[in-house]
Amino acid sequence: MSSQREENERLAEVNLSAEEELRKMRENVAELQMFASSLTTRLYELVQEHLDLQKPYSPNVLLAKLKVEYTKLDERSEELAAKLMDRDDPIEAADCEEFVRHYKDMRAKYHSSETRCTLAEAAYKNGTLAGVPMSMDR
Repeated sequence: MSSQREENERLAEVNLSAEEELRKMRENVAELQMFASSLTTRLYELVQEHLDLQKPYSPNVLLAKLKVEYTKLDERSEELAAKLMDRDDPIEAADCEEFVRHYKDMRAKYHSSETRCTLAEAAYKNGTLAGVPMSMDR
């Protein structure tokens, strides 16, 4: 029995001698957990910031901007034509040539933008728009 008692006393001394080291380790773990928690919070903040920065470049936003662009071109070209037709004075050859040049340029830009938008929209809906993840904006 005394050998068992001696063994228990020896184990108790070993446990007591390790108590300070265990306390320091617990404190260290608590500090590391707090640090990990702050890093996790920062990660979530950065992910949200990243998502917010991506929004203006999402396919839906870019397609909407392109539609606005070609609609404005259409309106401006129609205004130019209306302005020419509403003139009371005779149209001179130079004015006519300038009108045709500007009108032709605007209509070419309009049709180019409208075609690009239509093709991009179809490709996006089909999932074939290069470089755009399928999950974006859906």
